[in-house]
Amino acid sequence: MSAYVFSPAARADLEEIWNYSVEQWGAERAETYILQIRDACEALAGGKKKGRAIDGIRPGYLKLAAGSHFLFFRIGNGGVIDVVRILHQRMDVSAHLNEP
Repeated sequence: MSAYVFSPAARADLEEIWNYSVEQWGAERAETYILQIRDACEALAGGKKKGRAIDGIRPGYLKLAAGSHFLFFRIGNGGVIDVVRILHQRMDVSAHLNEP
């Protein structure tokens, strides 16, 4: 089993998802949703799920759906899953993944 890490941008995405979810649906549903995202990360790290390459958008990156969001990640040294961003399915992925 590998590990996974969140980039600073992915951590900020999680915080935004949490805040929005609490406002819209309450803390209990927000917690459930964040756990769903973390479960997807665990499944990636454990080899139970695999992402799909998005070389047309960002070479070397993959994505995996988690609820209404996508995990954008790459495989680092030792197979560590480097979660770069967590973006809603309606967001402009190209714009957000090309930010410095």
